Amino acid sequence: MGHVVVFGNQKGGVGKSTLSVLYAFWLSDVHRQSVCVIDLDTQGNASKTLRGFDAGALAVDLFAGAATTMAPMRATAAQRPIALIAASKKLADVELSKPETVVPAFRRSVAQLAQHFDTVVIDTPPALGLRMSAALIAATRVVCPIELEEYSIDGVTDMLKTIFGIRQRYNPTLELAGIILNRFNAHSVRQKAAIQQLASRYPDFVVPARISTRSAIPEALAEGKAVWELARSSAREASAELKQTFMLLQSRIELSQQVVSREVAV
Repeated sequence: MGHVVVFGNQKGGVGKSTLSVLYAFWLSDVHRQSVCVIDLDTQGNASKTLRGFDAGALAVDLFAGAATTMAPMRATAAQRPIALIAASKKLADVELSKPETVVPAFRRSVAQLAQHFDTVVIDTPPALGLRMSAALIAATRVVCPIELEEYSIDGVTDMLKTIFGIRQRYNPTLELAGIILNRFNAHSVRQKAAIQQLASRYPDFVVPARISTRSAIPEALAEGKAVWELARSSAREASAELKQTFMLLQSRIELSQQVVSREVAV
């Protein structure tokens, strides 16, 4: 089965959807992986960027266990093997459903999809609820993007408590792949201090790379493509940062998978 990687943070505006999409592009372009992206955010930002890869399925249907009709799908028509399971406004109704019904159904749906894709990437809403909980219960890895501002940093502790609580109670295979430092301003003394604070507080979790605020990133997403497809200097700089971050992140994901595999073998 493939990895199931959730991008999650209980605070909005940290670049969660942006990094979900770019990570999917990176897996496809650099690693030639088949990737399924599930958009659980009613804002649908990931769905807008990946509209050219729409698989014709809605994420809300996964909570009804409808993956049996979608499991064989792989986007072979496109150059990149990416399949989008899009968001819709109906996702908000999931929060009013019975957890004992929708959470196991979503977990089964994701497990079926993971049998057909190298990686399933899940973009989550910016709040703890049934959709976030279901994603974490279905996941193998969690990535926590963070913007280097005070409120965002304060929210990391809450997110980590949620992740480790889910792992203890529902999903013992869940691992935190890393905290990604996003929208970094190299001229900000405050942000530099925040990096040191995070690194000292969570030395095992912070990915040692930074993604700066660059106009090329939203421009590429608006065009439905990866940043490294844009031919301009700012795009090259953004691409270098993103690729370094994803390379380090992927090495952590694969290393933890090797550890799990050895434990299972023993």
